[in-house]
Amino acid sequence: MKIKDIMSRDIVTCTPTDLLSEIAQSMRALDIGCMPVVEGSRVIGMITDRDIVIRAVAENGPRVVKDIMSHEVISVGPEASSEDAAEIMAQHRIRRLPVIKNDSLVGFLALADLAVPSQTAHDASHALHEISEPRHL
Repeated sequence: MKIKDIMSRDIVTCTPTDLLSEIAQSMRALDIGCMPVVEGSRVIGMITDRDIVIRAVAENGPRVVKDIMSHEVISVGPEASSEDAAEIMAQHRIRRLPVIKNDSLVGFLALADLAVPSQTAHDASHALHEISEPRHL
């Protein structure tokens, strides 16, 4: 199954200069755990609820998104298969992927999106197993 067939098209984003308190409130209100950080339609980073807690609150530090966002963006294209997406999620130990086409954000894929269609449930199971596997340091 192709990503374009199962991705979410309702995407909530933020900008690098947004206040962390506002982003945290939005995440709580929308019951989401991460947002792509965009400049125009281009994804320049990701911010998660965990980033806010670990990098800002715990350190009583930065107050804007650009100071704590992850700059490395792991993404997938809309024509990729669900197997490809599951492999990327497992390899990078992440549960969400922005879907990018021609450098523009066109969708968002969560592990739960892979779990819903019966054809992709196995892919989701594999990815979750790899994501949840303890890291050996």
